[in-house]
Amino acid sequence: MSPHQAIAVAVRLFAVWLGVYVLRTLPAFYYAKPGEVPGLGFAVLVLALTGLLALAMWFFPRTIARKLLSPPIAEAAPSAVPDTWLAMGCALIGLWMLTSALPTLVWDAFVLYSTDSSYQGAENIKPSVAYYSVEVVIAFWLVFGAKGFRKLFWWAQNAGINKLTD
Repeated sequence: MSPHQAIAVAVRLFAVWLGVYVLRTLPAFYYAKPGEVPGLGFAVLVLALTGLLALAMWFFPRTIARKLLSPPIAEAAPSAVPDTWLAMGCALIGLWMLTSALPTLVWDAFVLYSTDSSYQGAENIKPSVAYYSVEVVIAFWLVFGAKGFRKLFWWAQNAGINKLTD
């Protein structure tokens, strides 16, 4: 895989992430307080601009890669084994999960620790702390234990296939 192809794949992955992220946060624009944000109009504008950007990144990733890399760097790199790509992908997904879950876990734990036992919202925060704790553990497993995930992935891919050496 050449560096241009790797950058093109990364650009497409970023386009998918951007689309999912804007759809996930879109209701926050609509449900803002009436005096703060124009509501539905602003949400539609953000959705349209982000959608156009994501579509441009999806349909023209090689153009973006050519702009980012100079021509001498465009020579083909030696091919990597699929296990290496899977381990790198697991590590990246784990880092992404970690960056989204860890701040929320720290904040919820701080709120839970700093409030007294009579606080009524503690019942809502305890499940959140448990959920994000599990998410952080899974993220660390993906970052540092991608070898175990790789074995699980290859087992699931080959499950039910008879081996010729039986």
